[in-house]
Amino acid sequence: MASEQERISHVFRRLGYGSQPDLIQSVDSAEDAIAAALDLSSAAIETPELDPPLDEDAIRDRSQTRIVLAHWLEQLVSSPRRIEERLVWFWHDHFATDLRKVKVPYLMYLQHLTVRRHATGSFADLLHAIAVDPAMLIYLDGTQNAADALNENFGREVMELFTLGRGNYTEDDVLAASRAFTGWIVLRAGGRAERFFDGEPWSARFVPFRHDSGSKTLLGTTGDLDATDAIDVLLEHESTAAHVGAKLFHELIGFWPDPATEQRIAAVFRRDYSVMALVEAIVDDSGFLSEEAIRARIRSPLEKAVGIVQAFGGGGRVAGGLESTLRTMSYIPFVPPSVAGFPEGPRLLDPHRMIHTFDFVALIPESIPELSTPDLMNRLGLYDISEQSRRVVDAAPPGGTRTALAINSPEYHVV
Repeated sequence: MASEQERISHVFRRLGYGSQPDLIQSVDSAEDAIAAALDLSSAAIETPELDPPLDEDAIRDRSQTRIVLAHWLEQLVSSPRRIEERLVWFWHDHFATDLRKVKVPYLMYLQHLTVRRHATGSFADLLHAIAVDPAMLIYLDGTQNAADALNENFGREVMELFTLGRGNYTEDDVLAASRAFTGWIVLRAGGRAERFFDGEPWSARFVPFRHDSGSKTLLGTTGDLDATDAIDVLLEHESTAAHVGAKLFHELIGFWPDPATEQRIAAVFRRDYSVMALVEAIVDDSGFLSEEAIRARIRSPLEKAVGIVQAFGGGGRVAGGLESTLRTMSYIPFVPPSVAGFPEGPRLLDPHRMIHTFDFVALIPESIPELSTPDLMNRLGLYDISEQSRRVVDAAPPGGTRTALAINSPEYHVV
């Protein structure tokens, strides 16, 4: 049976983005930890303000991405709005968008602001915003989707990945949705569209003559549907709340809900698509603090890195070394491997990523004091340690070797 400290650490790992070891010592029970993790009473953070790029050199300048990434990593490590950071990452992964195709770091920054603004609010509002988000329009070819040149990419993915889930729509629905989403462009700075249409550089703009205004039937609803109408139809379908709710359940608990549980949390979510109401329904489930849930998920490279910085500090060392290591491990924000998002589960335990976990030792300041094995593991938020792990770390020479073994222990590879 898990100790109370392990249960407390579990709460902060799942409802935040790391166990934050000092925080574990500040609460007496898992229930107190849940209250602290869900607390949104502190002021929302202010993200860096970036100017829209207006020439080609500025457009492709990756320094804007680095500014946002460094700020984001800082929030993942230390923000008191813990559930917000977990949800910002969840939605970033859910609505995966790749800088390598978008090619404009500023648009990824704008999308990050949109996700952060809605992360703990209304999923309906977030979905409406993402459907016409400039980065998403470019990534899933929405800017190429016009009445006389239909592109089904977003129409398909919005149903398969973002709302209904596979098997809950037909090819006719894909066609109808794609027609509804026609007509949107992005006003590229210095581009031809900017000369003909009003709007801020890099904003999305609806162009009526590019829109298919004919009658469409989407999931049984018929009419002259546009993007707003199509999103509303998807939100009204019962599969959306079930699919998204089950995915967040899996994220926070570590296994998929059974059919009865899925329908119960979907009913809560469907009332008004409140993200926090869904979170609370999941946390109230008996599975959340169950023995089955504790250490049920494989820890992602980003979770490993954040946990190491939370344990040992690192300050300004974080952003520089972390970006290159995460890129090597194909797990860096703004660059998902596919529209399906980042890998999870056993795929994160391949030899390549396991070996490069040792690279994270570079994040640890050289000045940390020597720690006993229990204290070292506790700093990493690990309390219930196997005798084998304890013996291996005990036998290692002091310094970096012992820390490297600790962050590669079986206990630290799961969360």
